[in-house]
Amino acid sequence: MSVFVSVSLPGPVLLRKLLRDLWSRKGSLLVVTAIVTIGVGSYVGLASIYLDMAGARDRYYADRRLADFTVDLKRAPAWAIDRLNELPNIRAVRGRVNVAVRIDLPGQDVPILGAAISMPPTRVPVLNDIHLRSGTWFTGTGDEEVILDASFAREHDLRPGSRLRVLLPDRQHDLLIVGTALSPEHVYLMSPGGGMAPDPARFGVMYLPEDFLQEVADSDGAYNQVIGLAQRRDRVSLENTLKLLTDRLDAYGVTNTTPVQDQPSVQFLDSEIAGLKVSATVGPAIFLGVAALILNVLAARIVAQQRGIIGTLKGLGYTDAAIMRHYLGFGVMLGLTTAATGLAFGRWIQVSMAGLYRQFFALPEIPTHVYPAILFTGAAISLVCSCAGTLKSVWQATRLAPAVAMRPPPPEVGGKILPERAGFLWRRLSFRWKLILRSVFRNPFRSTVTVVASLVSTALIFMTLTMQDMLQQMMRHEFEEVAHQDITISLRDPVDERAVHEVAALPQVSLAEPQLAVACELRNGPYRKRVSLTGLPAVHRLYTPLDADGRPVAIPEEGLVLSSKLAEVLHVRPGDRLHLRPLIGSRRQVTAVVVGTVESYLGLPAYASIPYLSRLLDEAWTANVILVTTYGGQSHAPLLEELKRRPGVIGIGERRRAFMLLEETFGETMGVMLFIQVLFAGVIAFGSTVNAALVSLSEREREVGTLRVLGYGPGYVAGIFAGESFLLSAVSIALGVPAGIGLVHLIAGLYETEMFRFPVIIQGDRLVMAAVLILLFTAAAQLIIRRQIGRMDWLAALKLHE
Repeated sequence: MSVFVSVSLPGPVLLRKLLRDLWSRKGSLLVVTAIVTIGVGSYVGLASIYLDMAGARDRYYADRRLADFTVDLKRAPAWAIDRLNELPNIRAVRGRVNVAVRIDLPGQDVPILGAAISMPPTRVPVLNDIHLRSGTWFTGTGDEEVILDASFAREHDLRPGSRLRVLLPDRQHDLLIVGTALSPEHVYLMSPGGGMAPDPARFGVMYLPEDFLQEVADSDGAYNQVIGLAQRRDRVSLENTLKLLTDRLDAYGVTNTTPVQDQPSVQFLDSEIAGLKVSATVGPAIFLGVAALILNVLAARIVAQQRGIIGTLKGLGYTDAAIMRHYLGFGVMLGLTTAATGLAFGRWIQVSMAGLYRQFFALPEIPTHVYPAILFTGAAISLVCSCAGTLKSVWQATRLAPAVAMRPPPPEVGGKILPERAGFLWRRLSFRWKLILRSVFRNPFRSTVTVVASLVSTALIFMTLTMQDMLQQMMRHEFEEVAHQDITISLRDPVDERAVHEVAALPQVSLAEPQLAVACELRNGPYRKRVSLTGLPAVHRLYTPLDADGRPVAIPEEGLVLSSKLAEVLHVRPGDRLHLRPLIGSRRQVTAVVVGTVESYLGLPAYASIPYLSRLLDEAWTANVILVTTYGGQSHAPLLEELKRRPGVIGIGERRRAFMLLEETFGETMGVMLFIQVLFAGVIAFGSTVNAALVSLSEREREVGTLRVLGYGPGYVAGIFAGESFLLSAVSIALGVPAGIGLVHLIAGLYETEMFRFPVIIQGDRLVMAAVLILLFTAAAQLIIRRQIGRMDWLAALKLHE
């Protein structure tokens, strides 16, 4: 007859035991909770804001009927545009007038540029409709009325009822502001040629009644732009549709065609949303994986310490299933706790990022919704991660027979560790270091988990610091190493060399250099791309494209120089030929040789010589952009005032201002993200070190008591555990450096788009900084261990427990 009788004790007994065990280890569990909370919160917050942004974008585009394509032309009558509805894949088209204007504001010495776009005189649904933020539609009361872009109006404190002087194509007009609005095609408002950051202080979009704008632009009954919706919106279908439109409108001077995917505002918003999708996957996976490993170590120690209790529970009749449920409760309780904290943290991330995006993107609203599927997934991830970290230990707990479990565990095998085999070196080690090395090598799993966690922290910190360097290098490359001009002047119509000499003779101008920017289509078999092909003079000092080694590239008299990314998109290499077709002028197709490639991180630039490009346009020599440098130390105001009086100037960009705006736009955000990422990585390093040291301390209480009896003070004993932590940190740093380099390449590849690319640069000081930060987090963890050792009852640890 068995001496063990199966009994059914009340469930609350084990529940109370579980709660007591959790409370007694609250310090260790708090760190694990923080790591899981960060992982779950990052997933929930980033996945939610991804859906918020994608939903806000899609609703806005659909509500305001964002056009799928845009065709710029010289002048087409309304009846010719109406007939475009007959073409395949066309759902609807609309003609409009879009002209460059100059805005005259009191107290502003710098020319303020803008775009005037025609809208129906009465409010009816149209393609690229606008969203009124304040005021009303055109009233038709006789005043010359305008609706302003809301960002521009806010920047200059303009509101309905204010007056605005604008230089339109015929003359200067005094316009009455009747409203402010947002447009789906200007969610990310950038001035043409003014850099990659929005600048509402220097560029504004305005909407005028169609008949009025046609009159002042000398386009009665005609339009210079066609926008439309397509049945099939994929890139290939749109490209084919635009080719049909170009052929049909050929007689009206097509100058450019743009599918919706290539519109700068659309590209910026899509790129940011795609980045959120990547961030919602990579970061949380790292944190949760590390948390599961750390919890595995902690759970293993809990089971080992309760070996006798497990035997007693079995002896009292508890089944293996009941004991498994009890110890799995550690993971379940931790999972439920981190699910709650993770969901709350995720909501905070979601709301904070929505507020940040409202500053950058002109969307009518970015509501933050609660997504049950994401919340459920986040909670499930938390539970799975927490339970996965305890499963191994739970399984080990149920394998013990009652009689075996009640006995003390057999002592560990005390054979020589690997360093002991090098007797010459081992004999020269101090007593403390021998204890450290034996502890590290005799607990391989715990040591490996600590190394992996700190390795991940090192890689994350290094990646974060390097990404900031990469962003700075991207901006320096484009605005300092390649571009050297002070001012970029965009002209309404192409000019000859006399105009360049005229600009060079203006006050303050030390050097003027022409460029010719032409929209072209490049095609290599099935691969094609519409780009802005830039013509450069034979001697170009103000704009110097560089190769991959940072050397200036000479522009050949014949042929093309492509950015390396554009060459990749077109699948060509130097020496290959491709088809080139300008989208203005005669638009005849020629075969061009790819002479070389340059390195570029913004857009897809391509270069040719001005004479070569002019001949393709059936011109002897022409330019439509003039780069200018001024004498150092002088204000640009007199020169800008002079340019302001010239009606042929439609765009003025200041290189330093564009650089400053980019730094303000991305630098501040990057600074916040830098702090958060380093803090999160520090939580991993600190938490893994603390947990490993506390587990080691609980296993070696008798050893600590013995050392104290022998006269070693708490500082000496703490030094043993500190040495173990710093040794593992050193190993993790050594392994984390190559892991960090690999992570940098991975992230750079994931975030690479045709609009942005990050130069991968590895700097030694960032490696040192990452190592120092890891060592600081490790040192902070030792303060807790030192305190624990100081409070330990080491005499009680030496007593024999029955």
